[in-house]
Amino acid sequence: MNIVVFVKAVVDPDLAVDRLASLDQPAESAALILNPYDKNAIETALQLKEKYTGTVTAVSLGESVATEKALREALSLGVDAGIKINGVAGAATGYILGNVPLPDIDFYLTGREAADNNQGVVGAGIAAALGLDFIDNVDQVELLDAGVLTLTSRWDQSELTATYQAPVVISVTDTVNQPRLPSFRAKIQAKKAVLTEMAPVDFLDAAGLARVNDASVTTTFELPPTIQKTNVIFNLEDDETAVDKLLAALQAKHIL
Repeated sequence: MNIVVFVKAVVDPDLAVDRLASLDQPAESAALILNPYDKNAIETALQLKEKYTGTVTAVSLGESVATEKALREALSLGVDAGIKINGVAGAATGYILGNVPLPDIDFYLTGREAADNNQGVVGAGIAAALGLDFIDNVDQVELLDAGVLTLTSRWDQSELTATYQAPVVISVTDTVNQPRLPSFRAKIQAKKAVLTEMAPVDFLDAAGLARVNDASVTTTFELPPTIQKTNVIFNLEDDETAVDKLLAALQAKHIL
C-alpha cells in the first residue's frame, strides 16, 4: 500500500509576535512549524502503513525553506520519503500537487485545512486534478481489507459513514487521531535524510504551466481599518426623555 500525505509549513502563532507581519516576511525570518492538521493526516497514513505495510511519502509545495521544514518534521514522525516542489503556493496549489508524478498510490491524504488561512480547498483541488473522489472532514477511519476504508464524518449530532475503494483523496480532521511524538533518534535521522526536489516545470506541459500562471495571484496581508466608536450616554436622572432619545437613536441605526 502506497500513501501520499500533502503537508505545509505555517507560521507558529505562539512564536510570531505579529502574525500578519511574519506571514509577509521571507521564510528564513519567520517561525515555521508543520501545519498541525497535517500531523493528523500523517498519523492516519502511518496507521494504514502499519496494518498493511507499504510506504508513506510526504509532498510539500512552496518556498524551499518552508517545504524543507515541513518535510523533515514529517520524516521525524515516521514518513518514509519527502518530495519538495519548488514553486508558489497559491490558487493552483491543488492542481500542481495533483499532477506530481507519483505512480501506484492507494490513498492521498491531507489535513482538514492549513492553520494560516483556514480555507480547506487544496484537497478538493488535488482530487479534481487526479479525477478521484474526495471525502472531506473525516473524523474516523476504520481499517478494513487492504485498499478499502470505512470513513465517518460527523456534524453536531449526525454522522455520515461510507466505504471507499482505493484510490481516493481524503481530508481528515484534528479529532481523527492523536498524532505521535518523534523520538530523538528519528529527529536526527530526519535531518540527514535526502529529499527529492523538483519544480512544476519538470512534470507539467506548456498548457499546464499556462494554467498555473493564469491562476497565480499575489496576496498581501493588511490590518482592517480602525473604526472610531462614539459613546452616547442616556441618563434618566438628568433627562426624562432619555428613553425616547435612546429608542430614536436605535431606530435611526436600524437596530430596532
